[in-house]
Amino acid sequence: MRTLDASALPAGSVVTKIARDRESMERAFATAREIVDAVRRDGDAALLALTERFDRVKPRRLVLSRDELRSALDRIPAELREALAFASRQIVAFHRPQVPVGYEVAIGPGGSVAGQQPRALDRVGVYVPAGPRGYPSTVLMGGIPARLAGVREVLVATPPSRATGLPPDVVLAAAALADIDRVVVAGGAQAVAAMAYGTESVPRVDKIVGPGNVYVSAAKLLVQDRVATDGIAGPSEVAVIADGSLPPDLLAAELLAQAEHDPDAVAVALVAGNGVDQILEAVARRSESVPRGPEALAALRRNGWLVRVRSVAQAVEIADGLAPEHLVLAVRDARPLLYAVRNAGCVFLGRWTTAALGDYTAGTNHVLPTAGSARWRGGLGVRDFVRFVTYVEVAPSDLAALSGPAARIARAEGFESHVASLEARIALPEEVPR
Repeated sequence: MRTLDASALPAGSVVTKIARDRESMERAFATAREIVDAVRRDGDAALLALTERFDRVKPRRLVLSRDELRSALDRIPAELREALAFASRQIVAFHRPQVPVGYEVAIGPGGSVAGQQPRALDRVGVYVPAGPRGYPSTVLMGGIPARLAGVREVLVATPPSRATGLPPDVVLAAAALADIDRVVVAGGAQAVAAMAYGTESVPRVDKIVGPGNVYVSAAKLLVQDRVATDGIAGPSEVAVIADGSLPPDLLAAELLAQAEHDPDAVAVALVAGNGVDQILEAVARRSESVPRGPEALAALRRNGWLVRVRSVAQAVEIADGLAPEHLVLAVRDARPLLYAVRNAGCVFLGRWTTAALGDYTAGTNHVLPTAGSARWRGGLGVRDFVRFVTYVEVAPSDLAALSGPAARIARAEGFESHVASLEARIALPEEVPR
């Protein structure tokens, strides 16, 4: 890991020095465009051919039904099945309060009203990467909020394993627990294209959510004229603010946990006072005792920072500039500090709270903004699967009062037909002719 003494530096210059640019997608766009065009043109045939080309396996089936998903529940260990069920209940409990409700306000004394009513999307697709062994947790994080929103049909797209030609049983079991309607056995840009445009076997969706690699992100951008997306995902990130109240070994564990996600994972520790050297030693020591330790350590050497800051307040200022996916407040009194944080995907407070709980069983969503996008958006939730229909109903006794100012504004904008439409309504008799 690289080290930096920022105690005498302004926060902005520290952010500039350590913030990595989002991985350039220029090199991926040409390939992604070729893939998207092929699927749009050739449908299932292209989807199968591209899966064989990139995943080096022929899917046994392109689409799996509910019955096939439910049968996977019996093929996974009972302890794992219960763990997934527990995580599902936690996710439901956290996300249920997000279910939106409509509202209505009076816009005139005679009974005129305007309001909004929520409407769930009709069909959505949840993209789930392959990962080392599959990501059942991502199935739950995408599928459960969609169901709570009232989405009529939820698809999951995820690559097949080379061993079976199907996704891992644990992923299919999670799909059953999340009440997924069908699983598309394909990944990458080709899966995004299939869900965006539809094929003979894959229905077109209204929105695609879920993390993926640079080709998935490029494909999401390419299909945005046809389908909504949840934003562009980058490598996993964590920033840890430490004041010396937690042992260096625990902080090392936090950094390594995030770094084992992928080779491009980013981890930054902002340390108030002394302790940087001890954390560095703990990272090296702990990396020798975990299975993916060498890979995680390699990621930290490329993309990890240990930064000495003059105060916790400076650390918060730097963290806000980074806008990390995960922000761990490893400090004595974390709750007051939470209210000072403006930009973070999810904040983990205090001595007992590790970001790994947010990945699995805290109930919070682990599909979070990366690459600094926490400055303008939050984590995935129920509201991502809902849009609002706005309505207006005017009572006859309010029409003149509303129309006068409207006509003056319309004339100022040069729209005389708008004025004429207002006048025509005013001229209507109050009684509807029989």
